[in-house]
Amino acid sequence: MIDRMKNLTIVGAQWGDEGKGKIVDYFSDKFDVVLRFQGGNNAGHTIVINDTKFILSILPSGLIRNKLCVIGSNTVIDPIHLFKEIDLLKKKKIIVNNKNLKIANNASLLLPFHSLIDKTREKLLSKEKIGTTGRGIGPCYEDKIGRRGIKICDLEDINFLKVRLKNLIKFHNIFLKNFSKTKISFNKTFKFLQSIKKKLLSYSVDLNELVNSKKFLNKKLLFEGAQGLMLDIDYGTFPYVTSSNTLPANAASSIGLNHKKLGHILGIVKAYTTRVGEGPFPTEVKSQLGLDLAKNGNEFGSVTGRPRRCGWFDGVQCKKSVNIAGIDSLVLTKIDVLDNFKEINICYQYKLGNKTFDIMPNSFSMLNKVKPKYLSIKGWRCKTHGITNIKQLPNQAKKFIKIIEKLVGVPIILVSTGPDRKNIIKLK
Repeated sequence: MIDRMKNLTIVGAQWGDEGKGKIVDYFSDKFDVVLRFQGGNNAGHTIVINDTKFILSILPSGLIRNKLCVIGSNTVIDPIHLFKEIDLLKKKKIIVNNKNLKIANNASLLLPFHSLIDKTREKLLSKEKIGTTGRGIGPCYEDKIGRRGIKICDLEDINFLKVRLKNLIKFHNIFLKNFSKTKISFNKTFKFLQSIKKKLLSYSVDLNELVNSKKFLNKKLLFEGAQGLMLDIDYGTFPYVTSSNTLPANAASSIGLNHKKLGHILGIVKAYTTRVGEGPFPTEVKSQLGLDLAKNGNEFGSVTGRPRRCGWFDGVQCKKSVNIAGIDSLVLTKIDVLDNFKEINICYQYKLGNKTFDIMPNSFSMLNKVKPKYLSIKGWRCKTHGITNIKQLPNQAKKFIKIIEKLVGVPIILVSTGPDRKNIIKLK
């Protein structure tokens, strides 16, 4: 199915950590350009090739395949982390230079003080904290929306940069003076920007000009999302969401392309559900079963190392993701994590009083009160790890897949049976 598509957009259809990095890597060999369209270095994509692990948080996964890679304007760029990530790839013999990596010159700059603001706010919120990574992503996006942020192209004009930076620091020092007794230094921040200017600008381009040029006319494009649809700032479990739009529609504006060029929309889901940090989680399992899921699935954040909350597959939530993103098909990952369970649950509906929900509601209050209704099936109780042929898949695992397909209304075209890029079953 995918082989016939010119362009492909890959998104996580849960709360992130679905295994997007592996799937982007799997498909990127069939495409010319891989384009990352939102987020910052708060989301980790893990790729395993012959026991070598690559963890990318801002760089597109296509670099592992030596593809032309693009970072869009709706991302936030932490120069320190960006350069560290580039250096780590180079140490593993992966080529990264300004010929195979292009960054939108109108992407927002994440500055050292954004992290301080992020952590200070989380501390002030105490029990009401969002559960951010503390890397400054939210404050940086706020500066963008507040029209006071600094973009990469601003580095080209020193006088303009000074004015922008002074106003930005003045704004944030009011908050920090009152709540952290810390003050942002203009001189230190300006000196920092001058130190990264030349290197960062060498990667920057006018994306609209690049992707609409004749050079790109017949290129096959793979758009790579970060995090998950349920963390979308508009359609996620607000306020416990990320600060960017994670929907495929955002890819077009971030890259500067016609939305008709997004191609096939592919959603990635785990065979169970996880989320990091705070927020509603209707199918969360807080018993020993939840701990078993976490242990079997090695559910610890690749960026933060934080343990993930675990629960059963949520068809109500997944159906919402399919609807809001226009998902054409799904990839089911980590099915092998369920190999040893006697019974496996699939949520098909929520109940709240006399009301039922087949699609996840937007209301935060409702989501904290709904009770999941489950369809239970017997587990397959045999090893699926590493299987690459559908004929080897246990009948109960096939039944599990068919139930999900019927529940969410789109086909599952691939099943991942392990972390390595080879651990894939092609269904359609």
